[in-house]
Amino acid sequence: MLLPSDAALRTKAADIADGARLALDELGAGQLRIEVQPLGPGAGEVAARVQAAAAAGSKLIIGPATNAQVASLGSAGQPRPPVLALVANRSAGGSSIWPLYGDAIDSALEGVGAAVAARQKNIVVVHEAGFPAEGLLRLREGIRLKGGSTVGFVPYPADGKNLRAAFASGADVFNKADTIVLLGGGEAIGQVIDILAAGEFGKSISTAIATSLIPEEIYRRPSAQGLIVATPSTSSLGVISERFKARYGREPSYDAAIGYDSVAIAAGLVRSGGPDAITVANLTSSRGFRGATGLFRFRPDGRIERRMVVHRIENGALTVLQEEGEGF
Repeated sequence: MLLPSDAALRTKAADIADGARLALDELGAGQLRIEVQPLGPGAGEVAARVQAAAAAGSKLIIGPATNAQVASLGSAGQPRPPVLALVANRSAGGSSIWPLYGDAIDSALEGVGAAVAARQKNIVVVHEAGFPAEGLLRLREGIRLKGGSTVGFVPYPADGKNLRAAFASGADVFNKADTIVLLGGGEAIGQVIDILAAGEFGKSISTAIATSLIPEEIYRRPSAQGLIVATPSTSSLGVISERFKARYGREPSYDAAIGYDSVAIAAGLVRSGGPDAITVANLTSSRGFRGATGLFRFRPDGRIERRMVVHRIENGALTVLQEEGEGF
């Protein structure tokens, strides 16, 4: 387990490590051992650490925690164990590397699934200028797989200047849509929601989907009422909450649950298949895994697929529309 040692991520690292140790004690059955190593922010030493772990017989690497470090593993080109990286969803950078955290695209696609089920299938995506192209491509493909159609993309300035002009340039796209996906959680997103809710643009739009990026204070805006927002399940945290609190004297965070699940995956595979069961084939089982962070599975393309809980904002708070479900 390669955990960040820099001060900015110290709390996250401690939570992940404590969750992992709890899982080891509860589920390891004497068949697993974890070695936790601190890792600086640079990418230079990561590949060497992983190769040393592989030479020592490690079956699974948990970490690192930055995209640059993950990318350095993908380009190393040497045999190594599978890697569960402590980063948000993306094409992780190489074979047998998967992220453990979901991202805004996952959140948007869960909302899209609910919209398509309600026959709102023509979707315009409004996003911050400079939003990663890979994320937009993944969103377009995900919309297609959900049964929807992306009618276009409308970028807006992240600083919130000249928003109406940006939206006016996308008027033709808005007029083709019945659903809008709002990507962004920065300073401008509140203004974006206010303008679009006023109805000046996209008069045919009846469903609006935001993502888990939007700050909770946005929920109280009159313009945000009715927005669909999908967020990671936190109900499963209750599975470990009391035991974690009894052991460490604090409530488990989502990071702690990530640490717990990373070890629980290994424990489950070893328990059912023996010490050599931590393989790419078993990690990418289409059935997926259910843990303290909910339901998820690792895809062959190097991404994680997480089911989320779909909500509607009502009276300034999230109201559940659809639970995460029992499977994929």
